[in-house]
Amino acid sequence: MRGVVYLGESEVEVREFERPEPGPGQVVVEMRAAGLCGSDLHKYHSSREWARERKGMISGHEPAGIVAEAGKGVANVSEGDRVSVYHTVGCGHCAVCLSGTPVFCSDQGAFGRTRDGSHADYMVTDARYCMPLPDNVSFTVGTQLACTAGTAFSAVNKVSKRHGDPLVVFGLGPVGLTTLLMGEAMGYRTLGVDVSPFRTDLADRIGVGVVINADENDPVQAVRDLTGGRGAAGVVECSGSAIARTQAAAVAGLHGTVVYVGAGAPSLEIDFVDILRKELTLRGNSVYSMGAYFDAVAFIQTHRVPLDEIVTHRFRLEHAREAFAIFDRGETGKVVFDWEDEQGP
Repeated sequence: MRGVVYLGESEVEVREFERPEPGPGQVVVEMRAAGLCGSDLHKYHSSREWARERKGMISGHEPAGIVAEAGKGVANVSEGDRVSVYHTVGCGHCAVCLSGTPVFCSDQGAFGRTRDGSHADYMVTDARYCMPLPDNVSFTVGTQLACTAGTAFSAVNKVSKRHGDPLVVFGLGPVGLTTLLMGEAMGYRTLGVDVSPFRTDLADRIGVGVVINADENDPVQAVRDLTGGRGAAGVVECSGSAIARTQAAAVAGLHGTVVYVGAGAPSLEIDFVDILRKELTLRGNSVYSMGAYFDAVAFIQTHRVPLDEIVTHRFRLEHAREAFAIFDRGETGKVVFDWEDEQGP
């Protein structure tokens, strides 16, 4: 089978591997779609030395496909089942793992980071991380549910639901754009902020809210003008920009909630007056729980959330070099490897 390997210094290559075999409690998933995530770019840009230390580990942590083979003791899935695979892994036995949040396990790992990932024709996983993917949900959406769409769904749910209230999203990459669309589907009046013309244009085409180019307009003043000076009930910061983190608190209104999602800048600088005088709630969001996956699937089945429209580029696996290079330029929506697309580049 084929798999993608990081070489360091913004290079990848496709190599041939033996097809994996499942151990007890494991399954082999035949990939149908596998996304590229912003966190993949951190690895893509890493050093040659770091890449060599991985010893050929396969990249990718957003798997969606079909169970091709099940090992002994597997009861929750069967061969032929459509699945999205939760992207982080843990020991499977501690309190946080049993609560469905292996991302907080002290032995936490992830596909593509601590074990072979989804940028391959086949991937082995513990069966407990396989989440059922309904027939009416595409594999492309399934790969988003493994990470980005789930993160967005969780982040918006941390804002108090008040139909028609303003929700501001900073950063309109795949996670931020999904957050914007989730917020619209939940009934918020959405305002999206980014500095990239490509991303603001894409958000304007797909979404129904107001989109602000922060390179051309002061987003703080723009939000104040658009909300009659009240500010936003909720703000979700997805860019990781130090400036955007400060602005996120500035645009929040009285008793507003600010949810920080984007990694990037190592520090957070906020005018304390914003927190004190507006009695803000600040929250972090690190992906989402396995239990929330089922809520997210139910939500997208009953609300219009055009996740397929976020995908702007589809590639066959053999074109991994081009896929990573294009994604790295920042002028894309969601980028996926698609095993079902016979019309790929």
